[in-house]
Amino acid sequence: MHTLRLLRAAHNESVWLRRQKRYNYRQTMESVEDMPELLFVEHFRLNKSTFRRLCNDLRVHTSLRGSKEIPLKIKVLTALNFLATGSYQRIVGVSQNLTQRTTSRCVRQVVDALNHPTLMSKWIQFPQTVQERSLIKEEFQRKYNLPGVIGCIDCTHIAIVKPSEEEHAFYNRKGYHSLNVQMVCDHNLKIMNINAKFGGATHDSHIWSSSLVEPYMRHLHESGEHVWLLGK
Repeated sequence: MHTLRLLRAAHNESVWLRRQKRYNYRQTMESVEDMPELLFVEHFRLNKSTFRRLCNDLRVHTSLRGSKEIPLKIKVLTALNFLATGSYQRIVGVSQNLTQRTTSRCVRQVVDALNHPTLMSKWIQFPQTVQERSLIKEEFQRKYNLPGVIGCIDCTHIAIVKPSEEEHAFYNRKGYHSLNVQMVCDHNLKIMNINAKFGGATHDSHIWSSSLVEPYMRHLHESGEHVWLLGK
């Protein structure tokens, strides 16, 4: 009987803790919704409207799901904060109840979902039609007095932990391990193309010659459409 009472008490405590967690997460989402817009952007690099759209896209187009313990929105907020800061530092009111191991799992799940082809093609698109390119050209001309430009291109080094294999391919000329990531953006800084396949030791010119954008731009010029990407 004593053992039975202990088991019953342990079960009741477990149920109470799960309910308390769910209550805490409900409180968390309420506090996030009340967070000033600028503070929200500072923590997560997205405004609230875009965050809600992102959560909806993840729910509709990917297998990412929340649970009773960790709702989907908490997973996404946790991952966004990590991507914004590169740190597992917990945000009061959002992820202070998560262990680092759980946080790491949330980040991995969300990042995998963000790489779903449907989401990638929806959010990252290089202009495919003459009309799309003309609109971007007009904006570059209007805002910066730059004729014929349909995008800005550059590479940037994203620091990573020292890899266990092929370390030399990731050690850059600045003295640390990285990915050398090529990006093309439009007049509003919207990313239209990204190439994150190469380690930090790879030269920018090699990344450009290996990208899908290079033959596409060449094709446009050969077809008589003289448009340019602006780079250093």
